[in-house]
Amino acid sequence: MLPLIDDAFVAAHVSPAATREAIAAAFRALAAGRASIQPRSRIECGGFRLSTMGGIWLDAGLAAVKTYGTVQGQFDFLCNLFDARSGAPLAVLQANELTRVRTPALSTLAALRLAPKPRRLALFGAGVQGRAHLDALLEACPFEEVAVVNPHDISDWCRSASARWGRPVRQLDADTAVDGADVVVTTTRSKQPVFDGRRLQRGASVIAVGTSLPTGTELDDTTLSRAARVIVEWKPQSLVEAGEVVIGQRNGALDADRVVDLVELGDAPWRSSPDDIVVFKTVGVGLTDLAAASLAWAAWNAR
Repeated sequence: MLPLIDDAFVAAHVSPAATREAIAAAFRALAAGRASIQPRSRIECGGFRLSTMGGIWLDAGLAAVKTYGTVQGQFDFLCNLFDARSGAPLAVLQANELTRVRTPALSTLAALRLAPKPRRLALFGAGVQGRAHLDALLEACPFEEVAVVNPHDISDWCRSASARWGRPVRQLDADTAVDGADVVVTTTRSKQPVFDGRRLQRGASVIAVGTSLPTGTELDDTTLSRAARVIVEWKPQSLVEAGEVVIGQRNGALDADRVVDLVELGDAPWRSSPDDIVVFKTVGVGLTDLAAASLAWAAWNAR
């Protein structure tokens, strides 16, 4: 009987730091032709949306397909794990926790590559992903203070986070949060821009997470027009799904030659000048799910 690896096990055994390293290794394999990505596919009927996405990672000897249902904007994830050598199914994983951890792990990888010595973080959104991002980013990066933007009062959570991490975490308005921020991270469900790109300082890094649909964007045209480079995970999926790219190009704010993916970047620096504004736009790809799932599978076998 196939094992069912639940979210509690994943939460206990898969860390953002380890996931970050696994993701970096998986993308190196992708660039070398030893991994591949199955783009997201969606179908809908009535009020239900069914989505699938996957990947193969030969170096890990694994393949995975993540499937999830969406009803009224709420998600529930499963991941089927396979042996890439024999093709045999290995396990079924609840993937809510996988998704929760792999997304900020990739964002933190981006932050470390773009801003190795950041001082101020502006975080938009304090939902599941916003809170996971705060913890992953503060664990890995030397931020001295955090400004959080959220439509509802989260002052109690900010005080708790500040006490936990030993540095100021404050709820502020969008303009004040972005002013002087070294890194701006957006984890909202908004389909409209959440801040004014004119307020970004030179050298700022922007990490846009919140939407994987081409019909919405958390970033305005000013941010995209000021960006020296927009980095995405994998062009075959990102150029179709990332609203920031789709809408930015349609509006004339983003030229195709300023968009680069992680395969094209390889081991090259993510920014060419410390004064450049650089955007990293993530939509979530199956290879990052597989990277996290590989850690859960290793932990399961090590019990």
